[in-house]
Amino acid sequence: MHGGNSRHLVPDVQHALFQPLVAQMALGIPIAPPDTPTIMEPILSVKFFFLLLPLTLYAQTDAGISHGRALFRTNCAFCHGLTAEGGRGPNLVSAPLHHGESDEDLRNTIRQGVPGTTMPSFENFSDDEVRSLVDYLRSVSRATVKRTTVLGDPQTGRQIYTKSGCPACHRIGREGSVFGPDLSRIGASRPLEYLRESVVHPSADIPPEFEGVTAVLKNGKRVHGVRVNEDTFTLQLRDPSQRVISLMKDEVQQLTYDKQSLMPAYDRLSPADLQNLLAYLASITGTAHGAVKEAEGIR
Repeated sequence: MHGGNSRHLVPDVQHALFQPLVAQMALGIPIAPPDTPTIMEPILSVKFFFLLLPLTLYAQTDAGISHGRALFRTNCAFCHGLTAEGGRGPNLVSAPLHHGESDEDLRNTIRQGVPGTTMPSFENFSDDEVRSLVDYLRSVSRATVKRTTVLGDPQTGRQIYTKSGCPACHRIGREGSVFGPDLSRIGASRPLEYLRESVVHPSADIPPEFEGVTAVLKNGKRVHGVRVNEDTFTLQLRDPSQRVISLMKDEVQQLTYDKQSLMPAYDRLSPADLQNLLAYLASITGTAHGAVKEAEGIR
């Protein structure tokens, strides 16, 4: 009754109203005055019920999607983007969902979160709220095409990753450094667009836990690294050698928080090298328990 067929609503109602009356006349049954009950009233009531039921269900579904959109923008858009196409969190509408594609899988992920990642649990959401969120995600994904492959050669991309010195800062599984973000699940936790931006323009979005800090001590010594922890009296940094350095703030003469990422911009890679590197990163889907899964054929 909605969309392209809405123009037929009035004729359908007219048909439902007058067809029983025509049948009465054909059988020679007198048509009673308006205030007089007839045997046709239950039939008309049933007809009206089935006429209005699709409209009612449509209104309820539309309201659920609107509610889900509001919940998503309040609780989820910061990581997954305003239209659920990804950001710090994965793309939820056009990329494969690594924790399951069914409605039940989505509901479980919302309620339980993803251990080992920044995806929290929303266990306080009611069943209706979780259902509305899933309805909204389904509504925005219907018009999109699921991306199943990423252009480029992951095996060549791995070679570029190693040659560019990435393991000196990043860890994949048990290999590499913890100075920068762990990439063991990067293909499952970040959309392709975010990966591209992070490689070419890393300062565009710096995770707070990897902000660079430079401390100049009163004795003139400079200490530079990633801020691990900070309170009123102390500061802990991790330097590129993965050593954690603890400083008392009364020893610090000047403290500077970097506005640029500690990761260099790889904006001079050729288009082919960049695409191969992205294909490799997208292939690393891992698990929340530390195991690393790469695309088949990568050695």
